[in-house]
Amino acid sequence: MVQTASFAAATSGIGRDRSLSALVVFEALAIFVFGPLATVHEASRHIFVFNFCFIILAGIFAIARHTRLAQVVVGLGVLLIPLQPLTLYLNHLWLTSVYILLFVAFLLLLSGVILMHVFGRSRINLHCILGAIAVYLHLGLIFALLGTLLVLHVGEKAYAFTDALETEHIRLLSRMIYFSFTTLTSVGFGDITPVFPLARSLANLEGLCGQLFPAILLARLVSMELESRHAG
Repeated sequence: MVQTASFAAATSGIGRDRSLSALVVFEALAIFVFGPLATVHEASRHIFVFNFCFIILAGIFAIARHTRLAQVVVGLGVLLIPLQPLTLYLNHLWLTSVYILLFVAFLLLLSGVILMHVFGRSRINLHCILGAIAVYLHLGLIFALLGTLLVLHVGEKAYAFTDALETEHIRLLSRMIYFSFTTLTSVGFGDITPVFPLARSLANLEGLCGQLFPAILLARLVSMELESRHAG
């Protein structure tokens, strides 16, 4: 019985690691491959949209066996999957706005569950590393979604673009993902500049998160390693 229980726990952990790996891979594809291509290739635009469905599914599988909070995340994910293509293709302002707010809530709750269960462990392993990467990518996506929402409601007053402002929702989201990660990583090429006060506040907050999260993460990983050595 003990061996069966330990085997079940091990295989459950392997399953979660695979789900976290899939989550990180799908997010990386959306951010660094299909997102940029969506502005120039029609086929990549469709892949970009449906890749987000896989992100939601991978997130659900990664935390499905956890707390009641995870059940809320799963419920949001199930609601978001059919809304994803419908929202972005219809280009309807309020439908897109509702979708963005739900997706932001999904990513925030998903990140909270991942941080609680990954960094509640006493030893550093692949699960911890994948969880940290996933949460960092979530930060960039959350600010990209909020920036997209701001542009949809404020228009050209939100950000100054060196070229024409995208009005099509999928291409706009792709542009805001690019801006979000240049801000999160403190690169800032200057081709997109926040102008509206709330846009500036979002950019400042994201830059702060981009500095604090790696520092706090590193401190936590070091403390986990020291704790495991002392316990061992």
